[in-house]
Amino acid sequence: MRQLGAALLAIAFAAIAGSARAAEPFEIAAILSMTGPGAFIGAAEAQTLSVIEARTNAAGGLHGRAIHFHVWDDQSSPQISVQIANQLIAARVAAFLGPTIPATCLAIQPLVEKNGPLMYCLNPSIHPASGSYAFSAGEDSADVAAVILRYLKGRGLTRIASLHATDASGADLARAFDAAFAMPEMRSLSQVAQERFNPTDVSVSAQIARIKAANPQALLTWTAGTPLGTVLRGAHDGSLTIPIVTSGGNMNLEQVRQYASFLPPELLFSAQIAWTPGNVGPGPIRDAQRDYAGAIRAAGYQPDAGYTIAWDPAHAYLDAFRKLGLGATADQMRTYISGLRGWIGIDGVYDFRGVPQRGLDQNAAQVMAWEPKTGDFVAVSKRGGLQLR
Repeated sequence: MRQLGAALLAIAFAAIAGSARAAEPFEIAAILSMTGPGAFIGAAEAQTLSVIEARTNAAGGLHGRAIHFHVWDDQSSPQISVQIANQLIAARVAAFLGPTIPATCLAIQPLVEKNGPLMYCLNPSIHPASGSYAFSAGEDSADVAAVILRYLKGRGLTRIASLHATDASGADLARAFDAAFAMPEMRSLSQVAQERFNPTDVSVSAQIARIKAANPQALLTWTAGTPLGTVLRGAHDGSLTIPIVTSGGNMNLEQVRQYASFLPPELLFSAQIAWTPGNVGPGPIRDAQRDYAGAIRAAGYQPDAGYTIAWDPAHAYLDAFRKLGLGATADQMRTYISGLRGWIGIDGVYDFRGVPQRGLDQNAAQVMAWEPKTGDFVAVSKRGGLQLR
């Protein structure tokens, strides 16, 4: 009888322990740049995840269990990103979101691409091999370059200069633009000056002087955050008044407003269609965008580029766990996301079979401009870079 009582007591304690574990939120890890040079994007990504978390839990969570996005701050440092990734690998997590910037994504990619866990880099500047455990948010940099040049060509701006950063993102887009200029449809365009600068430089006056001497009609500059301010100030001080095109990662309202005193007459951005919610025609994409924009505004934020980046990847993960269960493995997660076709997100219709590791192509890309009169970003091209008018 005593043995039976002890057994029943053990079963009861096990049930209580199991119930306590079930009551704990199901955690999904996210490695983000909460501090350091990428913080202006990483902070918005974290706020987006908090909005998704609250909405999901209000709707009952996943399989009756609340969720929690556990954010790890890599301080925009590749070394710290690797340390965090190794901890997650040791903990045998199935998947994590992030990192935020190209350098940290590139640092982690070799650790996960062959054996997992699943990594969904919240940046388009890495190029994972088809079938790997690494995914990249947004369209490929080759698509970005083609869309921008198509837009400039449509405006009759054929003499193009570049001033790209020497970091991973700048080097990646420099290669992408070289390839885009070689496309038959871009035959009428010419690169009249190609300059580089270190993101830590405090002045680019010499580069701007050489660019101005080449008499370009537009300037491409691939960098994000504080270094963009260095380029814009240099162009202003050097009286370079041509349109300047830069990364959509700079579409941060607070950041652009800080640069108001030295902005060029035209500041253009590569962008994804979600960055102007509602500009697509009626249908499920516009419905998804309006749902997103409403949720972000209801949380007290103003939608800009940083808030969109994590939205679709986070929902893809939630859909995978919803379908596969909370015990899904990295291999099951990879198989599920790799097989998505016709999946609707705020950036369009995803097809991971046709566009492995991304799901998006040029149809998700457009060109946008800063509009000082309204203090906001506006679309100036159709999808793919064709002129609006």
